[in-house]
Amino acid sequence: MKIVHFVEAFGGGVYTYVKDLCNFLVENDVTESLQVHLIYSPNREEFNKDLFIKEINPKIKLYEIDMIRNINISIDYKVLKQTRLILKKIQPDVIHLHSAKATVLGRISAYNIVQKNKIFYSPHGYSFVQQNISSPKKIIFKIIEKTMPLLVGGITVASGDTEYELSKKYGKAVLIRNGVDLELPNNLYKKPHNETLTIGTVGRLCPQKNPSFFNDLALNLPHYKFIWIGNGDLINEITAPNIEVTGWISSREELLKKINQLDIYTQVSLWEGLPISILEAMAIRKPLVVSNVIGNRDTVKNNFNGYTFNSITEAIESFKKLENLTLREEFSENSYLFCDADFNKSKNFLKLLDLYKS
Repeated sequence: MKIVHFVEAFGGGVYTYVKDLCNFLVENDVTESLQVHLIYSPNREEFNKDLFIKEINPKIKLYEIDMIRNINISIDYKVLKQTRLILKKIQPDVIHLHSAKATVLGRISAYNIVQKNKIFYSPHGYSFVQQNISSPKKIIFKIIEKTMPLLVGGITVASGDTEYELSKKYGKAVLIRNGVDLELPNNLYKKPHNETLTIGTVGRLCPQKNPSFFNDLALNLPHYKFIWIGNGDLINEITAPNIEVTGWISSREELLKKINQLDIYTQVSLWEGLPISILEAMAIRKPLVVSNVIGNRDTVKNNFNGYTFNSITEAIESFKKLENLTLREEFSENSYLFCDADFNKSKNFLKLLDLYKS
């Protein structure tokens, strides 16, 4: 079986998911009957090619294409031609497309090469849920999501429960949740012993991740320490003196060690798919306080492993509840149990492989 993964948004959680999935497929292929191909773009700011080459299994066949996020007819047409030539050469049995740009370019490229019921699409957060785009753009994105399956086929693989409920409105859909490996977090976990309650998040400093809200939290809670693990264009929105911005951390081990130093993990995003960063925090036993948006809310059972919030007042109240060490430790263990039950990479990737073979 020849499986092609096609991704433009090769950074952040999408990078982790696609890289882990490709590695899983070849590393768990005891019969050596799978051939995995990855077509990707290296143009995202946080993409580190040297690290990628170290992290990706050498059995995976790589194809680098110069793609960009925004619509550009000339560049996109060139990408279509290149991708179609690659697919004609491979003759894949399955193609799995990751993110909105990939679903358009990939589906058109795969036309009459891959069977319609063997085209799979993971939105990793629908474009039309973005809060920083106009209403006309949202309508256009919804039309694209609705028409592409009708024209060229495909099945949406939703990464979380709320995304699944949404995806059923736009065509055939299945729920196979995102997942993370639990072995490394287990090996690295140590209870934090911070003199000051320490709250942190992981992500790019961009509109989606809502750094101004994070900054407001820190200003309203000056007796806490806040850590933003990452970097980005909106770094100027971080002005509170009790916030540390770490910059990009390249390896998963170092990232997990940094998350492990936190007492509470927070995600204040305006929209999401199902964030790998939250799942990593759950795997390393962190209580959660997250904005009540698609994706985030799938990771929290209120009063079990954390809280969702709809306002800064609710967020502050949640942090104050978690000043209680006993409650934090209870929620920490519950986060791990929840992650193992619903977001275990090995279990969920096997479900995806069964879907490819069905």
